[in-house]
Amino acid sequence: MKRSAVLGLLLLTAGLVLALVLAQRFQRPVAVNFYLTADTQGFLVPCGCKVVPAGGLARRVSALQALERLAGNEPVIPVEATHGFADRGPGREILNREMGRFYASTGTLVGLGGYDLLLGPEALRMAAPGVPLYLAGREPYRGSKAFRLGGWGVPPLGARGGLLRLVFLAQTPPGGATLRDPMEVMAEEVRLHPADRYMVVGQLAPPTTAALLDAFPKILVVAVQWGTDVTTIPQQRKGQWILYLGDRGRRGASVRVAWSGGQWEVLPMIRYLGPEVPSDPATAAQVAQVLKAVDAVNVRALAALASADKARGGYTGSARCASCHADAHRVWSISPHARATSDLAIDHQQSNPDCLVCHATGLGKPGGYPRPDLDLSGVQCEACHGPSEGHPPRPLEVLPPSQASCGTCHTPRDSPLFDARGYWQLIKHK
Repeated sequence: MKRSAVLGLLLLTAGLVLALVLAQRFQRPVAVNFYLTADTQGFLVPCGCKVVPAGGLARRVSALQALERLAGNEPVIPVEATHGFADRGPGREILNREMGRFYASTGTLVGLGGYDLLLGPEALRMAAPGVPLYLAGREPYRGSKAFRLGGWGVPPLGARGGLLRLVFLAQTPPGGATLRDPMEVMAEEVRLHPADRYMVVGQLAPPTTAALLDAFPKILVVAVQWGTDVTTIPQQRKGQWILYLGDRGRRGASVRVAWSGGQWEVLPMIRYLGPEVPSDPATAAQVAQVLKAVDAVNVRALAALASADKARGGYTGSARCASCHADAHRVWSISPHARATSDLAIDHQQSNPDCLVCHATGLGKPGGYPRPDLDLSGVQCEACHGPSEGHPPRPLEVLPPSQASCGTCHTPRDSPLFDARGYWQLIKHK
């Protein structure tokens, strides 16, 4: 054999070996770990109840760091499934800029929902510049993201592995922006972006989730939020996993999806972000500064609503009612209505007019809350029966408890479990 042929063969062999070595360097991870939260609504701190406030960005950072340590070399992808931004309150722009900063610093994929869209695309862009925003079926947002697991190399060399597609879906929530039918949108995503398996995150009602799993058997996991629906532990239905994350970012879920040996494996977990989860000090300090700025905006907005003419409104306060309606006043005094204003402090919303319209009496009305000379905090007698000046002898309005009479505040969005007959038992009086 000629020396040139031998040399050529050696070079070819060396080239192939080098190509294989380089291809091996492009070996893909067999698993990806998603860290999921939902419905943060711009709540930067733990919220929800006096006893065990849960959630908050500082705890979320600690939980995310713990998952990263556990995952080792496997990638960890933070995901906000839906409604991460605040759409109400005078300080929402400040809150949303902080949410955008947080999402950018953690590399979070942000799914949008029907309440986020109320802000409009320009406000969302300003809140989170450079942060990827997702919602399938809604321009100008991306609908899904692909993750190739297992295998190695670069096509046409190497092994293909498995293709997982993360799809962001949402349906129209009570009082939110109108959205396309998620079943139709999912079918479109499958047609445009074929994959071996799918994972769905977003804002979906339980019946929609069930229909989705029936129609699309390639779905491995559905991790979504709807009102206060919660799965304390992940549930399986026909071999597919379902996770409901609850409200206000109070829970974090980790979902490890692996492809190995031609098989798909899913390991889901849900964790309540309660006091046992440590708070990241740097994040907590940043949040404290932001909340101080938000509170200053809220205080100014609340002061602007104070009535200049106190007398015209006719409010006299619930303390005056006690002299003739002692039993009714006693029932009221131990009810959630009585502490409605003070309870807002748990969520740092005690000066937010958008909350106080239902958590105080007569907000912004002549003679109504706020007044330095009269305590109208809480949902007092006059919130339901009207201003009481001149009573007696002037009769006051007595409306029977119903969805209509109570629904101004107990809306499907803010009080999804409200039932007039059942709730009346908590405040029943004559």
